Amino acid sequence: MRFARSLLAKAGHPREFLRRADKIAGDLNIVLFVFVIGLATLDFTFLVTQKVVESLPPATRIVHDQSDSQPGTAAPADPSK
Repeated sequence: MRFARSLLAKAGHPREFLRRADKIAGDLNIVLFVFVIGLATLDFTFLVTQKVVESLPPATRIVHDQSDSQPGTAAPADPSK
């Protein structure tokens, strides 16, 4: 309350104080509006990304199986050739 009184005293007339408060509120509304637009864009991007990921085929894991050949040994020759 003391802060509001000091602002009112600096403004001189109560109408001047209300004019300044209205200007501050208007500037704050613009900032909040931009913030809301940014959050909506982020939400939309997340939604689209989720749909794209769901539509992708499942990833397969490729593992090299070393049971067929021992490291350092040559592969067996093909007897048909």
